[in-house]
Parts: sequence; structure tokens; C-alpha cells
Amino acid sequence: MTPAAFEQLKRYLEFGNADAENIRSLAGEARALIPNVVEQFYGHILADPETLRIFTGGEEQIDRQRRVMRGWLEDVFAGDYGPEYVKKRTEIGHAHVRVGLPQHYMFTSMEVVWRGFFVGLIGDSTSATRRRELSSLHALLMLDLAIMLASYQDSYTEQVRKRERSAVEEKLTRAEHLAEIGQLAASLAHEIKNPLAGISGAIQIIQDAMRDDDPHRPIISEVIGQIHRLDATVKDLLLYARPIPPKATSFPLANVAARVLSVLREEPAMLRIRTEFDPGPVGATIHADEAQVEHLLMNLILNAAQASPAGEIVRVRIQENGSGSLRFVVKDNGVGMPPEVRDRAFEAFYTTKAKGTGLGLSICRKIVDAHNGTISLDSERGGGTTVMVDLPRNKSNNSFE
Repeated sequence: MTPAAFEQLKRYLEFGNADAENIRSLAGEARALIPNVVEQFYGHILADPETLRIFTGGEEQIDRQRRVMRGWLEDVFAGDYGPEYVKKRTEIGHAHVRVGLPQHYMFTSMEVVWRGFFVGLIGDSTSATRRRELSSLHALLMLDLAIMLASYQDSYTEQVRKRERSAVEEKLTRAEHLAEIGQLAASLAHEIKNPLAGISGAIQIIQDAMRDDDPHRPIISEVIGQIHRLDATVKDLLLYARPIPPKATSFPLANVAARVLSVLREEPAMLRIRTEFDPGPVGATIHADEAQVEHLLMNLILNAAQASPAGEIVRVRIQENGSGSLRFVVKDNGVGMPPEVRDRAFEAFYTTKAKGTGLGLSICRKIVDAHNGTISLDSERGGGTTVMVDLPRNKSNNSFE
């Protein structure tokens, strides 16, 4: 707490020079009570397991803390309640934070101190003067409490700031690494693309020249399949590293979804499962890049199929979202994701698949972000996965053109 904030609290409690004089009047009697108050205070501390556990240094630490407390109480009756007073109280508060004293004990501990002085000072006296003196003392103890509690707030605030700084630095470092990896991937993809096209063409010519019963024909077919896989990986790398800005038109989302399902029909992963498609509102359109949306839907549906056991159903549906957008939902009943995988699912190059670049969902997010849409994922281990994508229906709902 700053001295200025302390002065504001004093004004709030109407604690002024008269109160300081009242406390000085108590000093002689009060100082004689300090040893007893300290013993009462530590009697409560040592009787409570939760507070006792902070004294890891044994009797030596407890004796040291008794001396610190006596010094603090001596200052209470010194009559000088300026910046130095605030500084000492703040240091005590920070010490409580360091040793791990729970914050709620500050209130009860101050009540123990107050009772020790009140019982010793009130005696049989009912004079107005003594009541004023005790009222001033109580107000000062509450001000002390406020300073020490502010130390907890300062400590917690600093902890949050450190965590936030650490998180930001980690994200920046990761972003820089991903940018470097993206540039490297793009360079490699360009270097691979042309030779790969040449290899593909040459193998295709060899296959075309073979007899249908040639024993090497299955091997050539496998080579062509692997070339197609490499070509798809190269395209993903290029799309991630250098995404193409959307060229938007208005088109029925259901038509694109139906076309994607038809194209994927003969994919091995799709042959193992069943699909259910709900096209949603008749003729409902979105304003987007049709080719990119097709790529997005293809990735999501294939992911769902690959995650599903044989015979399971992948449900695909389109529905109104009520906020100027259409929602595309892909739901599978596959193995699902544990929290640590789900939280990183959209990260580039992160994958749990034996075969894969870890770019599929990352590219999906890039496409959705480029269209000012949203994509979310709900999954749990053994409970399947649901991906929801919201895309703008009208040109006025996006700003990428």
C-alpha cells in the first residue's frame, strides 16, 4: 500500500491527530501489556495446525517472530503514522505472504491482538476518555490490517503478471518458431513439388504401358498412391505457410457439403463407416470462398471418419445459428481426445496420428479465421468429437474483401 492510499484510509476512518494523541496516552500502560499480548497471540498460532505448519524453523523461528511482533506493537504506540510506518507494515504483510500464512487468518489474528489490549486496558474503567483511547487504538489496528492485506493483493497481482508475461513470451517464442518452420516448409514444398510431379508423370507412363496381368502392377499402384499422399502433404504445407486470400461468392453450403461427401465416398476411411447428412434450411447460402470451404469440410469429415471405429456413424449437419451465420457440424463417435490433446488440437504440426503433418485442423482454423467465422471443438476420451464451424451468411457479415 502506498502512503497516499494509507492517508486516504485514515480520512475514511476519520483517524487524525486526536487519535494519534489518544494512542500516545495509552502507551505507558499498553507497552506493559505487549509481552502478554504476544504470548496470547502465539498461543493461538501454536494451537492451530494450519498456522503452526508455516514455522518450519522450529523454536528459533518462533522466538524470532515473537521479537518482530514486539517491535511491531511498540511502533503502534509510537504516535508517528507516516510513510515509514506504512513501509514497515507492508514488509510485515509481504513476510506473511512469503511464509504462506493464509490471508483469512489476518482478520482473526488482529482480533486476538485487539482483545489482548482491550481486556488489559479497559479494566474497570468506563470513562469517556478511555473509550475514546480504545476506539482510536482499534481504528489504528484496522488500518494496520488494511496495509497487510494490501500486501497480499500486491503479491497475487505480481504472481498473475509473472504468469501472464511468461505465457506471452512463450506464445511469442512459439509463434517465431512456427513462422520459421512455415517458411522452411514452404521452401521445401516448392523444391519437392516439381520433381514430385515429374516422378508422378513418369510412373503413370510406366503403369499405362504395363499389361493388366503384369505382376509389378500392384507395386506401381502403391507407388502412385504414396506419390498422391506426398502431393497432398506438399499442398498442405504450402497452404499453411502461404494461405491464399478468400475470393468470396454466395453459394448454398448444403450443395458443397453434398459434393464433398460424394467425392470422399470411395476413400478407405469412409468405406469403413456410415454417414448421415442433414442439409438444414433449404437453399441457405453463405458468402465465402467456395474452394476453401470445400477444403475445410473435406478435412473435417475425413478426420471424423479416421477417428471412428468400423461401422460407426459420422453425422454431418447444417443449421441456422441465429447470428447472421450458418453452422456446419461434424460429429463422430470415435475415441475422442483427452484434455491435453484437445487443448492443442488446432496447433500447427501437432498430431497424435502415426501418419500426418499435424496441419489439418490448423489449416481449418486459418480458413475459418480468414472468413471471420468461428470454429470450436468438443471432445472427451471415449465420448467422440464434435466440431462446429460458423460461417457468415452475407457479405456484410465479413470484412475480408
